[in-house]
Amino acid sequence: MSYFTKVIKLASPYWKNVLAISVVILLIAGLKQIEPIVLKNITDGLVGLGSGSTIFPKRLIYFLLAYLLVKVLGVIFNRISWYLSSIFVQKFRSHLKEKGFEHLMVLPLSFFNENQSGKLMSQLDRGTNQLTQIISNSGMYFVPNFFSAIISFVIVASFNWILALFMLVIFILVSCLHYLRFNNIKVIEDKIYKIYDNQYGHFWETITSIPLVKSYVAEKFEQKKLKDFNQQILTHVYQSQGIENRFIFADLLLEFSIWIVYAWVVYLTFSGQFTIGTMVMILGYVSLIREPLWSLEWIFWEVKRAMIGAKDYFNILDAKSNIKSAKNPVKLEEVKGRIIYENVGFSYKRGRAIFEKINFTIAPGTMCALVGKSGVGKTTIINLLNRFYDVSSGKILIDGVNIKNFDLKDLRNSIGLVSQEPYLFAATIEENLRYANPKATLDDMRMACEIANAHEFIKDLPRGYKSEIGEKGVRLSGGQKQRLSLARVILKDPPILILDEATSQLDSHSEVLIQQSLAKVIQGRTTIVIAHRLSTIRKATQILVFDKGKIIEKGSHDELLAKDGLYASLFKIQSGNKEYLKNWDIVGE
Repeated sequence: MSYFTKVIKLASPYWKNVLAISVVILLIAGLKQIEPIVLKNITDGLVGLGSGSTIFPKRLIYFLLAYLLVKVLGVIFNRISWYLSSIFVQKFRSHLKEKGFEHLMVLPLSFFNENQSGKLMSQLDRGTNQLTQIISNSGMYFVPNFFSAIISFVIVASFNWILALFMLVIFILVSCLHYLRFNNIKVIEDKIYKIYDNQYGHFWETITSIPLVKSYVAEKFEQKKLKDFNQQILTHVYQSQGIENRFIFADLLLEFSIWIVYAWVVYLTFSGQFTIGTMVMILGYVSLIREPLWSLEWIFWEVKRAMIGAKDYFNILDAKSNIKSAKNPVKLEEVKGRIIYENVGFSYKRGRAIFEKINFTIAPGTMCALVGKSGVGKTTIINLLNRFYDVSSGKILIDGVNIKNFDLKDLRNSIGLVSQEPYLFAATIEENLRYANPKATLDDMRMACEIANAHEFIKDLPRGYKSEIGEKGVRLSGGQKQRLSLARVILKDPPILILDEATSQLDSHSEVLIQQSLAKVIQGRTTIVIAHRLSTIRKATQILVFDKGKIIEKGSHDELLAKDGLYASLFKIQSGNKEYLKNWDIVGE
């Protein structure tokens, strides 16, 4: 399906708006045809009076009033056209943005891992703006002028078909030259927009990483990157303008042809074949034909830009999600929380296997801790449970049902996640909490925050729960952000809880507060904990030790210490066993 067809399909819900605009455009085009005829009659009427006439004919008064009426109606219909087009364009722009954003929301995590966030926003924004702009500009300017030109050709042909044929040949020739020009420029424009996307993506990364930029005193380095992007764009602009200059003869051809037409009409009038009024009328129609010829250069430019924008927009819209809800999903009600990983294998796209044939069971209401070096797949395990990715082999069961048989919404509503880096929005504390439960009352939020040990610091803020916390919660400390994130999960009240390094970046005081909160929250919930600080998981019912894509140890804290394997080694290192550390050459004599 072509981009043009796709755009028409997207605009189809607004066919009534398009129909109304089309009717008004046709009326405007018709009024433009009347004006030269009125001017012809006024001119011929004046010429026929002679210089000695003292009585002003009523016929001329009628034509002057007709001319005024045409102008007034033209203003009114143009205003109506602008009004209808503005409403339609805004509706269509909103529809495109909503459609694009809605599709982005259903795409899998892998799509966002492979595409820079800044680039995606640039492509979505440019695509919607350019697609709506071409519809707006072409509908308001080019289309009515084009209709006027066709009617003008027919009227000119009725007076002199050779003159009309000459103008038609010029029209086609100039159109072909403009098409060739912009076909050559399109390749360069594609390159320019790719640089714009990279530049936008770089801006996004730089702004969101501004503390890092400042700490490394890298401002000059980032400014140089910006200049490099701008220089690349300027180089391509020079190339584009070089092509434009080579096609200047198309504009010269149009001007010379119009001059020939004017001279031809003047000659026919001089020879007596046209009256002066007819000459005025035909020159008026020539101007109506000339307008779309002049706008062709601009409209080709707009169309090409719109098609580039359409390509970027539909590249997003055509991206497929391989993670979908079951067609006839099993209803997920009263989750007990028994989780089974059965022969689970997984590898990222075109990558090596992260693990193969992983097997373990988590009993309802118990805590299971995942331990191992960075990169062994602990976070991948919980991502698979949320179906951010799907397993490559094997299956994951909740209460005996394959998670692929659940509706995605039901599955993810049953799981609460507290991650190492809390995800908070640039909004108030109340709005961030309501993200978990839009129907939560202030009392519900206060209760959740008291459990999470967050209420004390919130009530000390100037506006309490109405306090703005800044982008990513920048106005809060690390411990405050983590407690707020935990309160949000409590409001969600999920039967399954995931804690991914939830206290790894906190100071001792904040960690104690979080641990006290967690002790209350995990009661009665199936809990999966990823932790580097092994002291925080001593009470786990089951600890799974991962290494090289396999579970190499399994058991409780005491059982694993008794085995004296990898877990025992890691625990002794973290607990500061000096004799053990000395044997590992970690401390000196």
